[in-house]
Amino acid sequence: MVKFTKEMKEALRVPGKGGSLIYLCTSSRDGNPNIAAMRFVATHMDDKILIADMFLLKTKANIKENPDVAVTICHPLDEGRWWVFKGKAVDMEYGFPRDFDWYGANATDILNEWGNWNKAEPPDEVPPDIVFPKAVQRGVVVVHVEEAYSIEPGNVGEKVLTG
Repeated sequence: MVKFTKEMKEALRVPGKGGSLIYLCTSSRDGNPNIAAMRFVATHMDDKILIADMFLLKTKANIKENPDVAVTICHPLDEGRWWVFKGKAVDMEYGFPRDFDWYGANATDILNEWGNWNKAEPPDEVPPDIVFPKAVQRGVVVVHVEEAYSIEPGNVGEKVLTG
């Protein structure tokens, strides 16, 4: 089991108020991969990554078919953030039972706190001419991280031992 280090938590909350920029990697049941750059990212508890469900058509379909995912930080060179996190994911959507639990993460708590991410933490570092007029969030992808690996040159694939 993974327990995020302070550095991992900080890496998953940069560069701006909206969170980090990460790659969310999924695959269909048949093994067809999909990699999506995601902007609204945070950690929850000591082993969960939260990602806003905005524009996730293929990703959402893949998670429903195959919950195994990988998450990596887009800019690992910044301060040595050379990690890939592997685990299981669920897309907690509005309409889930209020008591739905995913490895200790409660749907009501997640959606109440992170269900309108763009309003709570707008990415003000994005120039106004490229910001979409209305962000529509449909839920929150919750990744229960089970393993972490290095992607640092010379150490690629080594398991990262945490807390």
